[in-house]
Amino acid sequence: MENAAIERIWELISRKLSNEATEVELQELQALLHQQPHEAYSLEIMEDLWKAPPQENKQYSEYRFKQLIQRMQVLGIDTSGFEMEENHLITAEQEINSSRKKGFFTIKKIAISLCLIGTLISGVFLYENEVSKISPVSVEKSSEITTSNGSKTTITLPDGTKVWVNAGSKLTYENSYGNKLREVSLSGEAFFDVVHNAEKPFVIHTSKMDIRVLGTAFNVRCYPDEKKIETSLIRGSIEVTLKDRPKEKIYLKPNEKLTLTADVVTTTVLKNLRKSKHEVEVTEPLVAISHLTYQPADSSVVETSWVENKLVFRSETFEEVALKMEKWYGVSINIQNENLKQEHLTGSFESETVDQALSALQFTTNFRYTINKNIITITK
Repeated sequence: MENAAIERIWELISRKLSNEATEVELQELQALLHQQPHEAYSLEIMEDLWKAPPQENKQYSEYRFKQLIQRMQVLGIDTSGFEMEENHLITAEQEINSSRKKGFFTIKKIAISLCLIGTLISGVFLYENEVSKISPVSVEKSSEITTSNGSKTTITLPDGTKVWVNAGSKLTYENSYGNKLREVSLSGEAFFDVVHNAEKPFVIHTSKMDIRVLGTAFNVRCYPDEKKIETSLIRGSIEVTLKDRPKEKIYLKPNEKLTLTADVVTTTVLKNLRKSKHEVEVTEPLVAISHLTYQPADSSVVETSWVENKLVFRSETFEEVALKMEKWYGVSINIQNENLKQEHLTGSFESETVDQALSALQFTTNFRYTINKNIITITK
């Protein structure tokens, strides 16, 4: 029965990627992915591969192919049926490009190939561990969902909690999720719509804070390359604990946002060092609670606009906006003027390219930019 469901999932994925799926089929796919949540990650991978422009790195592909053959030979697997000649070496990118014309059966072929390669690599690791007497290989104890810059995904956790994961983010949870607690760890940004369960609280661990809820909808932004960490509450209530102040609890109400700004000098104290008094600046996070920001045009919430595929910022510094644009468009932005980094910008983009977005921002801010592949240089 499970095999039939997975077979149907791949058939619907092929129809979705080729824009042939009906609304009823898309709803059926969503329901099946809810029953088989691990297949949702497969869909994300296939969508990224499908949308990626075909590229060929023949030298690297040949190197990896030969490396795989050598490992197979170490395991005693017959490799006589594999062609090593350059003309027979087909890169993954070529196979994916070809699949756009061949439809479902080629997609399924790639998926099966990926599974076989994964099985083979697992066998190699098991073999190497046995030979070198390394401790026994344990079964994977956690699940990880990772998105690259320029991509997003949506997953459903085992308890039915739905999570939208923004670009450049990583969400992990133990396979024991839901046995006693519902715990996840987040680096990046995600929007959570948590299924209510009073007996099993939902806890999110980030680098600077832990967030505990029972059932609610809220957004968390905690990228390691950004100075601020934010959690924005849409409905319900949440309890926030700062990791450097474990005894303090902060409670948020709907339409409130907590912002944690790291490494802010907040006070100056006198320290008695060797009987002489010295002034020492103490740095600690600055915590602020404010209301959510709304778009004047349609009253939508700025903090969660990315879930609706909109890049929105209001009165944010150019430096902060550049970080958001890097993740949104999958580019690298280098601002070469310090004063320009502090310019405040307001904007809203949905279907615009990065070139169009930067051109629009030039109407309010004086700057120039050049684009070289995925590297953008901005000058005064």
